[in-house]
Amino acid sequence: MYLVKAVLILIFLQCITQTLALNALNNYGNSVYPDRCVVDMGTSVVLLKFGESVKLDSLPCTQIFCIGDGWGMLETCDFMRPDLNCRYTSFKDWEADYPDCCKRNMVCG
Repeated sequence: MYLVKAVLILIFLQCITQTLALNALNNYGNSVYPDRCVVDMGTSVVLLKFGESVKLDSLPCTQIFCIGDGWGMLETCDFMRPDLNCRYTSFKDWEADYPDCCKRNMVCG
């Protein structure tokens, strides 16, 4: 039952973030912490339960969403082509929650 819930949530997330994000399914499991996603942040270790997420400060607008049993979805912004004769500059709000942090400033001309 637990695996079925995890698969359904994964499918749901994939559908919602299809146009906004690049996703990668990774195993963050550790036998010392069963049923948790274990994320090494460099200076600390974050233990995530099913449905919890953590934003990675070292990468712009990137988070790990725990889908259960050590498996997590690494989510980051998708490449989106800017308007004709325009280019993206900085992120509008790097500190915003995912996926709002994906919005970028655009310069045209």
